[in-house]
Amino acid sequence: KTQKLTILDKYILKNFIFAFLSVVSVLILVIVGRLFVKLLGYVVDGRFDIDVVYSLLFLSTSKSIILLLPFALMIGLIISLSKFYRDSEIYALKASGNYKIIFTKLFYLIVIPSFLIILLLNMFASPYLITEIQKKKIEAAATSEIGLTTPGKFIQMKDKNWIIFVEEIEDDVSKRIFIKSSENNKISIETAEEGDEYLEDGVRRLILKNGQRYTGTPGTGNFQVMKYDKHEVKLINTSPDFSLNYRMKSIYDLIFDPKKSLANAEIQWRLFAPISVIILVLFAFIFGNVAPRQNKYSNLLSAIIVYFIYSNLAIVSVNQIQKDSLLFSVIGTWWVHILAFAICYLLYIKNKLQINNYKDLKILIRKVRR
Repeated sequence: KTQKLTILDKYILKNFIFAFLSVVSVLILVIVGRLFVKLLGYVVDGRFDIDVVYSLLFLSTSKSIILLLPFALMIGLIISLSKFYRDSEIYALKASGNYKIIFTKLFYLIVIPSFLIILLLNMFASPYLITEIQKKKIEAAATSEIGLTTPGKFIQMKDKNWIIFVEEIEDDVSKRIFIKSSENNKISIETAEEGDEYLEDGVRRLILKNGQRYTGTPGTGNFQVMKYDKHEVKLINTSPDFSLNYRMKSIYDLIFDPKKSLANAEIQWRLFAPISVIILVLFAFIFGNVAPRQNKYSNLLSAIIVYFIYSNLAIVSVNQIQKDSLLFSVIGTWWVHILAFAICYLLYIKNKLQINNYKDLKILIRKVRR
């Protein structure tokens, strides 16, 4: 038999939803700000056109928010619960006799929908978003110029460790080109009378004509000189093989993938977020318990530390599974969830003992007074 939501249930749920949306809004602002600065840096370096920034910003922010939803749920619940404790509303709930029923109902109302939504997002939406992000990056890199059309300026390409300078452009042809690059502690300086770039068979290439190249290690005086009539450099492959990237694979492909260690690591990583919802919500009920005069944000730092340790232990386990470690291949990331649940249970027992001791102390004081 289903139970209808009471006015009290709606009031508590409303406070939680408001706090949760506030936390998500702050996270979005932080993520967008950080990504926007990073993407603008790519635009300045000549790796991306400005047109692709907004689509990449939306896709990357969506991917990050899906990963941080359990964290947002925990923080939102702590803020809403601590408000009840700080305003002493929790004592009215306890006096009503329905305290445990109301909070048990709240737990299920939060955990069940959140678990299902985050599970679906991690299994299906995340690989799609990651695939689209990579496609957009490749598309942007393929369509953007590397600096040959910007005369009189030094253009830096961080992904290839290049600095390019073009003196002038005559009849749509770049003239007197200078390129400095570094790789494996060696520096290469290249000059060419003219150059051009083009796209062929899904590969973007740079063609330099009538030039020479100096390659060597600084400080040794040992440099090699190469003169050429035509020099072709491969810049980027616009149609790479995505089948090697397990983050982009569907759950069906992962289950039947022959490389069990890599596939198993990716499956367990996608399961981490929905499973963590259950444990993090339990932590929220513990950290949301604050004294009436205590700041309602006093336990947030402890919650953040718990999430940081919890998520990083899961990442370490996933990395070990990818390396086909025998121990982690057997226990997977399950030990992280069990450890987190055990710590949560110990904190619950500790809080319960403190409450009982406090009650016993009050009874003893009353007896002494009598």
